[in-house]
Amino acid sequence: MQTSYVKKMKQLIAKRLAAKPAGPGQLQREAKELRRLETLIDTVFAIVIVVIVIDLPTPDESVAFDLANFIAYRVNSLVLALLGVIIVLVYWFQSNQLLGNLNRTNGAHAAFSLLQIFFVIVYLLSVSLGISVGNDPLVLAAQSIAAALVGFTAAAAWWYASYKRRLLTPDIGDDEVAVLRLRVLAEPLTALLTLALAFVNAMAWELGWLAYPLIAAMLRKTGVGNAKSPVAEPINSEDEAEEVTK
Repeated sequence: MQTSYVKKMKQLIAKRLAAKPAGPGQLQREAKELRRLETLIDTVFAIVIVVIVIDLPTPDESVAFDLANFIAYRVNSLVLALLGVIIVLVYWFQSNQLLGNLNRTNGAHAAFSLLQIFFVIVYLLSVSLGISVGNDPLVLAAQSIAAALVGFTAAAAWWYASYKRRLLTPDIGDDEVAVLRLRVLAEPLTALLTLALAFVNAMAWELGWLAYPLIAAMLRKTGVGNAKSPVAEPINSEDEAEEVTK
């Protein structure tokens, strides 16, 4: 009985994931929706960066301004703000790269993207809190968790879009699809690493983000080794889609 239940669940999941042929009208609508989604994401990322900069500490007008003292007393807040801007920019560039490889979107992919935007806003709130209260371990952990959630939702959106090439432009090859499937995990995995370091000390947490290029390079090489993965192969007809469910 349990085997039958598992089999039915697999068939249901395969049916949900199977690509379905779309008519010209639907393709045109989904292409327009992709452009709107890109505009929304660009706007949110730009606003987040502006808000982080606005949240930067300002000099006390009641005393004479001294740049050295200002930086010395607020170095933690300045570092948190700088890291916040860099992390948001990395995710922004990643988003542009991934969306640039799509020719349309649909409801499920848009839902993943909107969820990512929500976590970007949560990340903004955690950065603003860090700028206000300093290097509290729980605040640093909150930033790491929010950054990881931004990355994992972006990865989920890309995996969904690239499954059987359902939303991809024909210009991207299967090798690049396979590489990106792992490469997109570099940011959230780095965030998880810093989550553990948040309870060591602030400097360890800050230095932990420097592991990002190394993690990205390792995942890129692993992706090249798995470039021939069958999940990147397209479904060319409705008959093939039906075979997935059997």
